[in-house]
Amino acid sequence: MDPKYNPDTAKIYHFRYMREYRAVAVLWGLLSIIWCILNIVAFVQPQWIGDSPTSPGYGHLGLYQYCYPDNARAIYVCSGTFADFATILNDSFKACTFFVGVSALLMLIVVAALLLFFCFKKTAVFIFCGILQLISAIFMFLACVIYPNGWDHPEVEKICGSDANEFRLGECQVRWAYILAILGIFDALVLAVLAFFLATKRAKIEIYSTTGTVTKCKYILKSESLY
Repeated sequence: MDPKYNPDTAKIYHFRYMREYRAVAVLWGLLSIIWCILNIVAFVQPQWIGDSPTSPGYGHLGLYQYCYPDNARAIYVCSGTFADFATILNDSFKACTFFVGVSALLMLIVVAALLLFFCFKKTAVFIFCGILQLISAIFMFLACVIYPNGWDHPEVEKICGSDANEFRLGECQVRWAYILAILGIFDALVLAVLAFFLATKRAKIEIYSTTGTVTKCKYILKSESLY
């Protein structure tokens, strides 16, 4: 560094940058964990679509489960399991089960990969996690787009009426798990972009000289771990 510039000022900027950088990185990690949990919830909950006050039947459906009320026991009885694709109603729901399931699995890998920050360069880990989050967002998008294509099944018509068809919900309504999945697309995209940003970010700092002039330079960080 040119001796006419104050090195103490550079250290102050470096400290401030590292503090903000770590705060953003920790926030990204926490949001990744939260979205991983919500992704799993959207996968397992049979609350993607369901009855409404005007629907002819009662019940609700998810990716692989469809549930009807059992009046004798006052509970909902659900059928279908992701472990046996033969129990899933149609090919569209099978595809959605696959895509959302893989999306949840990728997010689980991202959460597990947070431990890699203590062993490998943070740039490589951020890029790895960002790629997985981007793929997760794409798979969730495909599931949300394909899901309405399966609304022409007789089991859906029992609840939603004869007007239910491909991309037509009939008398039913969208439930919270479907909305959660749609919001998750944007969440995963934002997390992926933030991961790539953190992987490539460099501190741009201003070094004040002893004469009062200002020069801008790039301060390349040397730290290899998140902490």
